[in-house]
Amino acid sequence: MAFHWFNIVGALMLLSTLFLNEAVYLNVWYDSNFALIVPAILYVGLGVWLSLWGGPRHQEA
Repeated sequence: MAFHWFNIVGALMLLSTLFLNEAVYLNVWYDSNFALIVPAILYVGLGVWLSLWGGPRHQEA
């Protein structure tokens, strides 16, 4: 399995999640801003998908 550019982008997104997690947690805890949870979950899901995606399938003739 080769690494592609989108795998690196996904890994960087997951790495940045470690730092963004604290901001989301404090915002939700103190301000009760639950609308921030949905974009955070989508961001983490996209990061996981990009880091694990193997790329487009090429059909060999």
